[in-house]
Amino acid sequence: MTALPRGPGRFAGRTLAVATMHGKEAAIGPALCTALPLTGFNAIPDLDTDRFGAFSGEVERGTDPRTAALHKALHGAERSGADLVIASEGSFVPYPPAPFITCDEEWLVLLDARDGTSWTHRHVTLDCMAGGLACTTADEVLAFASRMGFPEHALVLKPREHWRSGDTVVKGIADRRALQGEVHRLLAAHGGLWVESDLRAMMNPTRMAAIRTTAERFARELGTCCPQCGAVHFAISEALPGLPCGLCGQPTRSIRAHLRRCASCGHFATVPREDGRVSEDPQHCDHCNP
Repeated sequence: MTALPRGPGRFAGRTLAVATMHGKEAAIGPALCTALPLTGFNAIPDLDTDRFGAFSGEVERGTDPRTAALHKALHGAERSGADLVIASEGSFVPYPPAPFITCDEEWLVLLDARDGTSWTHRHVTLDCMAGGLACTTADEVLAFASRMGFPEHALVLKPREHWRSGDTVVKGIADRRALQGEVHRLLAAHGGLWVESDLRAMMNPTRMAAIRTTAERFARELGTCCPQCGAVHFAISEALPGLPCGLCGQPTRSIRAHLRRCASCGHFATVPREDGRVSEDPQHCDHCNP
């Protein structure tokens, strides 16, 4: 097999296939086509990505999100014959520094099926519209809907929080009349229901924006080449703390710089913060504000 170019030239003249059934190509494709020498992008038609997990619970995700995204990309390549495939996977989980807050963790995996190389990017944001609630009245459902940005952000209704075989799940509810009708039907049948945000990208504008941001950052990282070997994706692998306090000069826990590392040759380098900050406000210093 002929060796592929190490730099962005490996993407020249190629079309990006997006492994999605939820409209993510509109958020992912333009970002990568702007940063890389691609000819265009398209979604892979008739692809069932829900087989790798569904937010509403009918299919449990059996792997971590990064692996799920890779499996989607591999499946997309197998089904379509495309040799450059990108896939996305999201999770809504407690934010580690403050577990009572929900964050959106988005993963993107780009697969070059010509040599099996893959690249990964992770982005975490607190800007998300996600939640669920057990309800016994229509008023409870409507109050929850208002908090979750309905009708711009769609809802899912089901008899209980954890799906059971035979349960009816109504997704994509983005109309007040439709919501009221389904609520009354479920309350009459079960005496209660579970309402939750529809977290599929095309039904959740806030999540779609997070995917777009992830793609833009991924594209910048892919376009950054290793100064040692020229391979793409000389990516940030670690945040280095120690930004000095602007008053006393002592290191703080804030990010001082980033470490970039090449997965191809192992070369690494420390690079300054992108925002150019060289000192931290004393209020974040353990010495000045213990």
